[in-house]
Amino acid sequence: MKKHAIGIDLGTTYSALATLNSSGKPEIVPNLDGERVTASAVYFQEDGPILVGQLAADAASGDSDKVIQHVKRCMGDHNWQIDQDGKNYSAVDISAMILKKVKKDAESTLGQIEHAVITVPAYFDEYRRKATMDAAEKAGLKVLRIINEPTAAALTYAKTGQCKGKILIYDLGGGTFDVSIVDIQSPQEITVIVSEGDHDLGGVNFDEALAEHLSKLFHKEKGTYLKTEEDSTPFRRAQTEAERAKRKLSKIEQVSPIPLNLGEHWMNASVKRTEFEELISDLITKTEMLIEDALFEANLKENDIEHVLLVGGSTRIPAIKKMLYKKFGKEPLSQVNPDEAVALGAAIQAGMLMHDQGMIELTEDAATALRNTRLQDVTNHSFGTISLNDHHGATAPRNSTIIPKNTTIPKSTTESFYTINDGQTQVHCQITQGEDEDPKFVNIIADGLLDLPPNRPAGLEIKVTYSYDANGRMSCEFIDVESGNRKKFDLDTASRAMKSSDKNDIDEAAFDDLEIE
Repeated sequence: MKKHAIGIDLGTTYSALATLNSSGKPEIVPNLDGERVTASAVYFQEDGPILVGQLAADAASGDSDKVIQHVKRCMGDHNWQIDQDGKNYSAVDISAMILKKVKKDAESTLGQIEHAVITVPAYFDEYRRKATMDAAEKAGLKVLRIINEPTAAALTYAKTGQCKGKILIYDLGGGTFDVSIVDIQSPQEITVIVSEGDHDLGGVNFDEALAEHLSKLFHKEKGTYLKTEEDSTPFRRAQTEAERAKRKLSKIEQVSPIPLNLGEHWMNASVKRTEFEELISDLITKTEMLIEDALFEANLKENDIEHVLLVGGSTRIPAIKKMLYKKFGKEPLSQVNPDEAVALGAAIQAGMLMHDQGMIELTEDAATALRNTRLQDVTNHSFGTISLNDHHGATAPRNSTIIPKNTTIPKSTTESFYTINDGQTQVHCQITQGEDEDPKFVNIIADGLLDLPPNRPAGLEIKVTYSYDANGRMSCEFIDVESGNRKKFDLDTASRAMKSSDKNDIDEAAFDDLEIE
């Protein structure tokens, strides 16, 4: 059976799947409707199969309680679940349905698909990454690796040979924003310098801002708001109309009519591009502030950036292009379709991994190009441990960073800590992810106990070594220096070493029985 190198961009509003052909070129695989992207929407019909894709998205304006959209924003949230027909579905379940749909559609063209590289926002933490991994596996995919979306886009552009030097990638998708600075020395030499982002900032926020504006216009004319506690459908319809208007305003100066209704009340609204730009100006400013953070972290100035690349459908908004041109003094580039760049890069990464393992055959030139590619990424968050520190005469827990955020990988670091009590027989070893010193504001991604010999004084050394390799695998070892006792953790941050915290109420057997179209 022929194996395929598959890359999937699991997006907030749209998802895309790409494959690598035998010549080493990535190609988007259209879905059964001939579309190059699939709407990330799920519709639980009263009678009939579960619908995934554009038909599901279209149903949101008429049957909003049965349509689930933007679930990517809920990944890793164990409190999020939706009840449909007496069954509870987690964000993992809904995302798995989307992945199952894009996989099934692609299989109608390619044949059976087993392996894939899946992309996530650079700023996703481990819980969200593991939830994505769980969703892919539930959809019947063996995940080769989880990679960052801007990194995948950089790989796409590097392979075109059109960009060289220090590149800023402005990645604004439907629900998330990432900015990465990447050094592309050649099509085979790509180094990520820094990544920043916000996993709750994206095109959906722009839609909501416009929908709220439309609701105010409706209230001004009709005396009532579209958003009510009793019925969310009118406002969901306004959000759908807002998204359509947003897309049109990237091409024309004014959109009219925009139909709005609540019961017997109807009106046609109109919106100018200048009005829309005013509504979203604060959101664009947020992305600009994250650009500043990335430049500061990388110790670079605007004039050090040779190219600005646009990734994600929301980058088509003219106000964003204006902001970037004003900031960097050059037109941002979008030679590769912003909706497709991430999936294409993921397919290239899949090809690199599968060829290394002898799983696919390529032409000699393509094989050589992939074999010689060096892609170096950075840690997306800081990793540390919980220690007790003296604070005004009292001990208080503190998150002690061992590998800082945006550290180039591979990396290995050793720090020394010390026991605090006479006769201490155990050390609580906790591995954290996050930047805050307060343990309440970081994730504990693994923990365990290191046993110590009895009857010893306080102040004995515990060496802690964190090693993070280029494949996203991290090992953490806590060693009692005097006795040699040790506690070791192996965390595959690009695979499935840690289960996500999502509630997952639909088991795999039941999920396989679901009728999804």
